[in-house]
Amino acid sequence: MIVDKKSNFLYLYAFTLFILSALYGLLMRWNFAFPTKFIPYQNLLQSHSHVAFLGWGYLAAIGAILHYFVSDANKQKKVYKVTLTILLVVIPLMLISFPLGGYKVFSIVLLAVFGLTSYVLSFRILKDLQRKSTSSKLIRYGIYYYLLSSLATWFLAFVIATQGKTNLYHNTVYFYLHFLYNGFFVFTLFGLLFKIFENQQIVISEKLQKGFFLFLNIACIPAYALSVLWSGVPLAFNVIGFLASVLQLFSLVFLIKIMRQAFSQINWCFTSKLLLKFAMVSYSLKIISQILSAFPFIVEKSLALKPFFIIGYLHLFTLGFMSVLLILIAEQLGKFSFRKATSKIGIALFLTSIFITEMLLFLQGFLFLFQFNAIKNYSLILLIFSFLMVIGLLAVYINQFSKKNRY
Repeated sequence: MIVDKKSNFLYLYAFTLFILSALYGLLMRWNFAFPTKFIPYQNLLQSHSHVAFLGWGYLAAIGAILHYFVSDANKQKKVYKVTLTILLVVIPLMLISFPLGGYKVFSIVLLAVFGLTSYVLSFRILKDLQRKSTSSKLIRYGIYYYLLSSLATWFLAFVIATQGKTNLYHNTVYFYLHFLYNGFFVFTLFGLLFKIFENQQIVISEKLQKGFFLFLNIACIPAYALSVLWSGVPLAFNVIGFLASVLQLFSLVFLIKIMRQAFSQINWCFTSKLLLKFAMVSYSLKIISQILSAFPFIVEKSLALKPFFIIGYLHLFTLGFMSVLLILIAEQLGKFSFRKATSKIGIALFLTSIFITEMLLFLQGFLFLFQFNAIKNYSLILLIFSFLMVIGLLAVYINQFSKKNRY
């Protein structure tokens, strides 16, 4: 039932985890606006981030990969049912374990179980992947980068035991995040998008797709240099990071040409087109941010203004790009519907809140950077729009249970 293509259970389950993670984020925003000792901020942060990526992002992406790239016969294999069931049990437990105990024994055990189970699932998918199109190559390399990123989680335990939270500890965390963000999610989400185009007979130049894949793939590993610039590494790392970001910019040029071809052919509703445009703008801003981050001055100021620039960048990726594109993919799969007004209003609230919160984060950072007066009631305004973001998600979520929207 879990991997049945006719069921939207996995997507709704992942979306539920997304909303719960967003609620944790809302509590953290509350703590900034109205500080209290009763909110365990660091523990909530751990739960918020892990569930957002592993619950919402990973599960939704895997569900779509199974739908598009694994045959119906292979999807019925016991290995898929067992591994997905384990993941569906483990991830919600993280919502409880992190707030109560933080990054300690129970949470570490849950992460280890998730990691080992995801290995079995990843190798099975790699074996069952169909065809050798650019979209399937993107999925395959996305899984490779996921496996690469996961190595950091095991090495992290060794670093903590032998050195504590040194620069090596933080750079190991950034290794995990880089290859999860710029590896797994970027590659798999674009692989899914290209597959949707293919299935809907939207003709995209194979040459453009191959060019996009080539530059994106070449840039991925050296782009990790951008993640370690904060730790006082030699200038050579800035050069490597800059060259990698330029390669990513080349891939963006190919992507823009691909999107132009797609938009001239797609016959989607206004909401779906809006989601795609929003995700592509967010991704483009992410690439530009990475180019800027190669310069020492930007690195220094970003560290000093971490609550604004770095958090803004992370949310630009996770909300503006990853989450928006996952919602669109789910809709194109027929798992979500935007037909009712409540759902359309929910999407509008969600996108508007992302835009305004991102503007607030970066604007406040620049005001501090250039020593202007800060935005008054900044934390309260951020809290209000974070609340509206959750309301928007809830509107989309509730709408999926309408009988008229069931597929």
